[in-house]
Order: sequence, then C-alpha cells, then structure tokens
Amino acid sequence: MNKLEKWADYLPPAELATYAKGKFGERVGFGRRVALLNIDTTYMFVDPTFPQCGDGDPVLVENIKKIVAVFRELDLPIYYSRRDDRNHPIRRGMWNAKLGIADDRVYSRDPRADEWPEAYAPREQDVVVFKNKASCFFETPLESFLRYDDVDTIVICGISTSGCVRAAANDAFSHNFRVIVAEEAVGDRSQTAHRANLFDMDMKMADVEPMDFVVTELQKRYGTAAGRAAE
Repeated sequence: MNKLEKWADYLPPAELATYAKGKFGERVGFGRRVALLNIDTTYMFVDPTFPQCGDGDPVLVENIKKIVAVFRELDLPIYYSRRDDRNHPIRRGMWNAKLGIADDRVYSRDPRADEWPEAYAPREQDVVVFKNKASCFFETPLESFLRYDDVDTIVICGISTSGCVRAAANDAFSHNFRVIVAEEAVGDRSQTAHRANLFDMDMKMADVEPMDFVVTELQKRYGTAAGRAAE
C-alpha cells in the first residue's frame, strides 16, 4: 500500500488526487544510524490528573514503553525532551498570553509534572533536552548532539501530535534528518487534530508508519551483528 492509499478513508478522492498530482507522500525510509526521540511523555502529558493531559491514554503509554524497550534492547540511542524550568514569567514567554493556566502551580511549579513514569524514564546514558517552546530543536543543542552521535534517522514517539511532535518533525526534516513517526506511539488530546496532523506529516515531512513496521525494521536492521556493524 502506498501512502495515498493508506489515507483513502480520510480524504475524498478529489483531494487525494491533488496530493498525487504533486507527488507528495514519498517514503524516506531509514538511513544509516537511528535514534529515538521521545517527546514530552512526562506525567504532565500522560497522567490525566494534570489538566494538560486530557483524558489520558493507557494504550499510548504502553506503546511508548514498547518502542523505548526496543531501542534499549538493540542498544540504539534515545533522546528525551521535556519542558525547561517555567517558574519565571520571562522563561514562559508567550505561553503567559496563550495559556490560561501558565502561572498556576500545577503548570509552572509542580515538580512531578516534569518527571517520567519509571517504566520508560531516561537512564544515565540517555540524552535529555530541555525546551521552552514546542519544538525540541528550537534554541536547544539537539541538532548538534545528533550530528555528533552520527544520527541521520529519527524515530519519534510522544505527545502531542498536533503540537510538540509535529513541531519537532518539521524541524528535524528542515535539518535534513530522515523522520519516522511511530503512529501508535504518538498521541493528542484531540483525535481530530491527531489524525489531521498525522496525515500532513506523512505527506510532507515524515514517514508515519505503524508500530509493528517500525519495530520489524529496527530489529531487521540493527538486531543482528551485521546490522550493528553497518551503523
């Protein structure tokens, strides 16, 4: 199935034809060395007691655990992003104007908000990037870290599809990384926004691929001595 066929139940044929005419949605595939980018999967965004989480999604959390476990099993690099300190209004910047709870303790001063569930929390060898805007590439050293690590392909999991995931995918693509979005390992508080942004990323800046496909490719490419030697 090509990319456009995958989305036949989402857009009417006439609209899909405009993407076909422009030759959108080509598959970029995996490159030489891959890293996982785990975006903002702290308690603030996976625990529904936090207002930014919405209703929560246990299946999404299980899929995040699964993709992290695969990267650990294959000894592949893992990068995490989370919010930087937001105690000070200047550090929050325009979030003060756009977000009605920007100055509330639960958003700006609750330390648990920026911790990860133990099942997939960063280890000592993982890299954590701190950010204050949606993209974990914006005014952070993430690109230079990835270049030093000789990474050319990024698999993305995390939250939210329409916000920080999409912003990171766009910036990674702009920096000429190959971007793979693990479809069932990204989520959003809105399913409407989730699907719309998956489609747009799949057409323009990333390969949106099923988890099973991503895991199979990783194990095939990096799960053997020959695959590891090719890195």
